[in-house]
Amino acid sequence: MAPRYLVIAPPHPTLGDTNTDAYLQAALEDIVTNYPPRSRYAPEALHGLWSGPTGMAYLLLQASSLRPGLTVSGRPAEHWARAYIAEGSRGHNLRLGAHGCGIGDERLAYEAVRCAVTRDPRDVRRFVDSVGQVIAVDDYPDEMLYGRAGTLYLLRMARHWAPASSELVDPAIAEISNTILNRGPRWTWHGRRYLGAVHGDIGIVTQLVLTSPSLAPRLQPVVEALLGLQLPDGNWPSSEESGAAGKGLVQFCHGAPGFVLSLLALRPHFPALHARIDAAVGRARECIRTQGLLRKEPSLCHGIFGNAL
Repeated sequence: MAPRYLVIAPPHPTLGDTNTDAYLQAALEDIVTNYPPRSRYAPEALHGLWSGPTGMAYLLLQASSLRPGLTVSGRPAEHWARAYIAEGSRGHNLRLGAHGCGIGDERLAYEAVRCAVTRDPRDVRRFVDSVGQVIAVDDYPDEMLYGRAGTLYLLRMARHWAPASSELVDPAIAEISNTILNRGPRWTWHGRRYLGAVHGDIGIVTQLVLTSPSLAPRLQPVVEALLGLQLPDGNWPSSEESGAAGKGLVQFCHGAPGFVLSLLALRPHFPALHARIDAAVGRARECIRTQGLLRKEPSLCHGIFGNAL
């Protein structure tokens, strides 16, 4: 059977002096031309940050922040962020829980991005009220895409973009964090002990620590245990159950790419682990370089785009 990835003999190509700003501009122009904002979206098009107009709004908001003065099709990038998040475009029947309570849930993601775009305390209060429903439900998972770690990310997003909202957001952060901690550290998703950045332990720990850095000492043993599970080739198993005999998935959701991004984000909060983290990231990057040019579609979650990050 052919490997999951293309084997490229050294020397490996690099981007060199490529003008990445031009690529960004072209990509954003393509989005607003071929997937323009609409006055109403069908429910099947709405998947939170993961897919659909809410993710587009957040992308354009981030682009406007990173590139002040950026225009797309003749208008400021933030104009397009507001257009994709326009009030009423989702209808009036957005129900929490259609896709869990993580970044894939349209209601929570839409309300969080709206907070980020408008910075309006009224929008923050509506979002926190929705998060209150998450707190009241026990059977949500704890991972990122469908679970409470994703809710933490969205709360942190609202607090970052609307810093005056901390007194509204922080109590919800504390409740969600305590629930995750009380259910761990052996978190499960669909009955399995996943390890990766989206469905597993490293993703959950990353959201807990980035949202509340004071939790780092409590979670250091979990990070140490995850570092100890790195395989000889630099990858990580997708789950505790699969171990070294697993499929060897080199993907953002499962494996080295998600671990690299997570460990780099966590590194400042674990000074005693700097040497171990640096060594693990070095081995993981080599794994991505040699096994990450995947043959499948170039997606963020399971494809080469996530690996490129």
